[in-house]
Amino acid sequence: MLLDALLRKRLVFLSGKGGVGKSVVGLALALAARDRGKRVLLAEIGSPLEAARYLGAPPSGPRESEVAPGVFTVNLDPTTVMDEYVRHVVKIEMFVRRILESPIYHRFFAAAPGLKELMTLGKLMVLVEAHERWSKRPLYDLVLVDAPATGHGLSLLKVPIAASEAVPVGPVGHNARRILALLRDKKKTGLVIVTMPEEMAVVEAMQFHRLAIDEVGIEAQAVVLNACHERRFSEAQEREVLRLSALGAEGRLEPGIPLAGALRAARRQLRRAKLTRFYQTRLKRSLPLPLVSLPYLFRESLGPDDLRLLAERLAAA
Repeated sequence: MLLDALLRKRLVFLSGKGGVGKSVVGLALALAARDRGKRVLLAEIGSPLEAARYLGAPPSGPRESEVAPGVFTVNLDPTTVMDEYVRHVVKIEMFVRRILESPIYHRFFAAAPGLKELMTLGKLMVLVEAHERWSKRPLYDLVLVDAPATGHGLSLLKVPIAASEAVPVGPVGHNARRILALLRDKKKTGLVIVTMPEEMAVVEAMQFHRLAIDEVGIEAQAVVLNACHERRFSEAQEREVLRLSALGAEGRLEPGIPLAGALRAARRQLRRAKLTRFYQTRLKRSLPLPLVSLPYLFRESLGPDDLRLLAERLAAA
């Protein structure tokens, strides 16, 4: 099963076109893993709207916080991560303040190519390797990363390659090679591509899969097709909807519900379900990966019960 394969990893990235629901899928996956006895951390990167809100929990910010039993979230801001690294290296608070207040430091941090991404990946590696003080067991059994959208997500994963080649010696190059080794370790690290039944989202998913292999050396474990319009009518009911629509049938289903309006809504559902099946077939033919379809949820805002439903779908995939 898909979940079994992912739970053997220590670090799983989720990436896809912006707006496909990576945060929702990541949190649902965290709940599904928690139900299997795992202690899970969902790490977001500079997210303006944190996934914790779906569980009614307050934003976690740059420090890990428990948003549900066994499920933790953290929002990694690159600037905060870099400041934390300075404190770890320098240690003396007086010198730390001078560095962090220096205009030169801020200009260097803003201008150095790939430095923010490298520091963020380094922080993720620290979280993966973190252990409890006395038992020495991993602090988190699984770290899920809600990575940036596909283009930026690919750039994030490519940074350790460029850094290790550009800086062959010294701590920066050493850490870049350690990060790259972790990313390419198939036993520890996985990748899930999240998309939805829309043309641009599916095209980007297929491109991301190819580029992740060709340019980074990372293979995806699965594709999650989110927000699928599932079939709601039998074949006989679909034929009847189309027949009545062609006849221009009028009347009311019940007081306040005109038949014409109900037929229009039914035809929209038929089109959306057909489009979902089209993209499911396209992804199955184009990508040699397990495909998991998650339903479109007719809610203005999602809550814990919705996340539970999605978690159960992922667990059963």
